[in-house]
Amino acid sequence: MSCNCHGKSGISVGRTSPYDQCTACAKKHVVKAWSLFNEFSYADDNRDAMTGQLRLAADHLMYDHVETARMARDLAILLEVNRDLELGDRWDALLAAVRNDFNGEHPDAMERLERLKEE
Repeated sequence: MSCNCHGKSGISVGRTSPYDQCTACAKKHVVKAWSLFNEFSYADDNRDAMTGQLRLAADHLMYDHVETARMARDLAILLEVNRDLELGDRWDALLAAVRNDFNGEHPDAMERLERLKEE
């Protein structure tokens, strides 16, 4: 699915590459992976889907947000080898990092969220 707010430009596009650097796409992939993990984390199909989503997020971050990309990749590796007991706070850290990256590039989105909280 294409991104409606692609990259820093915010231009809606019809087609994206996994290597396009886009925090909106990355955030979408991380949230999808997190949702899959919280649903059926023991099912092979879900594990493959979540690790695939994390690797797609890493692709969208790997040039402009290297540390967050590494966090996504490292989490995918742990999930691929079923080392869930070693995850610790990695999901929380990754979600915070990708939100931070997205909010840094889209401060207007945060401003709108703050206004919604006030209403």
